[in-house]
Amino acid sequence: MNFTDDECNYTDKDLLAFLGQQESQDIRWGNEYEEELLEHFRNSQVLTGAKLPWPKTHEHLRFRPGEVTIHGGSNGHFKSMVTGQMMEWFALDGEPVGIMSFEMPVKDTQKRMCQQAAGTPHPAPGFISQWAKWNHMNLAYYDKLDTTPSARVLGAVFYMAKDLGCKHILIDSLTKCGLPYGERGAEKNFIDALCATAKAFQIHIHLVAHVRKPTNKASEYIPDKYDVRGAGELTDLVHNVIIHWSDKKKAKIKKKLDAGRRLDQRETDYLMDNPDQRMIVEKQRNGAYEGTIALEFHQSLQFNEGRLLPFDMPPLDVN
Repeated sequence: MNFTDDECNYTDKDLLAFLGQQESQDIRWGNEYEEELLEHFRNSQVLTGAKLPWPKTHEHLRFRPGEVTIHGGSNGHFKSMVTGQMMEWFALDGEPVGIMSFEMPVKDTQKRMCQQAAGTPHPAPGFISQWAKWNHMNLAYYDKLDTTPSARVLGAVFYMAKDLGCKHILIDSLTKCGLPYGERGAEKNFIDALCATAKAFQIHIHLVAHVRKPTNKASEYIPDKYDVRGAGELTDLVHNVIIHWSDKKKAKIKKKLDAGRRLDQRETDYLMDNPDQRMIVEKQRNGAYEGTIALEFHQSLQFNEGRLLPFDMPPLDVN
């Protein structure tokens, strides 16, 4: 700053004093936070937030109000399918959900979630009708396809949170939110806005994001938070980062077995020792756990608990 008395009758010191006065309402001596600090220590001993469908995760991973989670993964690795099951579970647990799927019509999203709820790929008409009625006050859908301007996305989030009372909102995906490709500032501002909205309404926002394509062994490569496509700050700004990865090698072995072909010992061992799906918790700002959660895929499109606990996953053998 180079203000002078001759230019605008303000000196640098005067301007800083004015700005300081404006900010003074947000500055207090630390002792005034005593009760908040005591309460924070009391609550930090208790794990809070929405639980996942799988009991083995309840003491490791939660989705708290006022947070944003990035769900990353490559195409074909079931990130939308897994998050859809998660949203349905949150709603069943009494926390209404808003779903914004820009890559799939509402009827297709509902079909998949209804199959997951029924536990079968062919639910009975009576169940379908009952499930559809249950959607009222539990699951709301933003009926938009393809790229939608980011301002409209934020407007829909605002309406779902304020007017419909949704506690979780799923945005699938970041690439469809109308942000100029490669403009880091626009992506950062959008994430900042999501974080501010989550905090203001005490909701949890789930944002699906793609990851960069690996240079080789694409089906075997397990991404991490640094592979999430977009500005590098994205995973720094959000509270949680989860990578969804489907074991394509295991899927091929399963197809071979289903076709009646004989497996060698190495294939048999791989089939037994590795889960179908991995949820890799890369970051959990307000939780201690980071690691891999094993899941098994069912023909109903439902994911169930794997045989392995989230904290004892073996190293992946892809040779």
